[in-house]
Amino acid sequence: MIPSPVRRYLEEQRALGVFPGARYLIARGREILEEGWLGESVVEPELIQVSADTLYDLASLTKPLVTGALAGLMARRGSLRLESSLEEYLPETSGRWIGRVSLLDLLVHRSGLTAWLPLYLKASDRAGYLKEIAGLPAEYRGGSRVVYSCLGYILLTSVLERAGGAPLDVLATREIFAPLGLRETFFRPASSLRSRIAATEKGNEREREMTGEAGAAFGGWRSRVIWGECHDLNAWTQGGISGNAGLFSTAREVHALALEFLGAGRDLYDRECLSLFRTDLTPGLNENRTIGWQLACTPGSSAGPRLSPGSTGHTGFTGTSLWIDPVAGVILILLTNRVHPRYRPDDMNVIRRQFHQLALSRV
Repeated sequence: MIPSPVRRYLEEQRALGVFPGARYLIARGREILEEGWLGESVVEPELIQVSADTLYDLASLTKPLVTGALAGLMARRGSLRLESSLEEYLPETSGRWIGRVSLLDLLVHRSGLTAWLPLYLKASDRAGYLKEIAGLPAEYRGGSRVVYSCLGYILLTSVLERAGGAPLDVLATREIFAPLGLRETFFRPASSLRSRIAATEKGNEREREMTGEAGAAFGGWRSRVIWGECHDLNAWTQGGISGNAGLFSTAREVHALALEFLGAGRDLYDRECLSLFRTDLTPGLNENRTIGWQLACTPGSSAGPRLSPGSTGHTGFTGTSLWIDPVAGVILILLTNRVHPRYRPDDMNVIRRQFHQLALSRV
């Protein structure tokens, strides 16, 4: 059988060393138009091929699929008020500038927080992370621009846990995964699943480089291949469960999650919820954002020119991406472990745009 243009393109990128393997899925609503898998899920310390049910570290896809989703559900039920200030939920932030920021500001990345910091150099649990973030100065005037921030979603972890009365992973399973019948979407995968999981980086070399001299004395660097545990070290230091990263899943179950945001699944989200996930809440700023998602009309987004401007999507540092087009009813999923066994500075957004371009020719 002659491989499709999508598969040929991904094979070419694999041959160039951009990623060792990939799992992709192209769907119109529930109908899967094309899916495939290629290459290796693990190169070191052994060789394992990608399969239909390979589990991927979704990295920052955790933000819309768990944190944003739970915020929308809890707001709908009245247990969370998105316009309320952070200090109402986290009194530890009272009297500080961050305490006056709204939950909505955090959800759409316009809070004033910096993008990223290696909080694990000074903290090792939720309380420590909260203390460190609460003590930071504002990087910019809140509401004046969008700065994509992992720190904001780390704060939202504590907000959701306190408002929901349970740990984040328990909330996600109870409110999202179990109602949808998902059994292969979770934080902290069991060790028995390791052979099915795509490995990521050998050590956290990229983060080590980013910390510079400040990280020289840190004793928590992982020298082993990160395999079966979350790659993001801020999330890993919090036990592998955080609102910014830590979720694992398969392509088929990511598709099931995406169907809910498309409004073509089991109606987990009502019309009000879907509006939160689709409406541009940062009009006139440098990025167009909804709760949890980036809109395709954002200049330079990974969506590419063929998705409708109101499409919503997100990417993950490990090499994952999901885009949902509500106009065409299309779902585009590309899961790779491009940081395995070592990080490469390839521009994955160029590859994602071309993948979308070729995928949409199937629709």
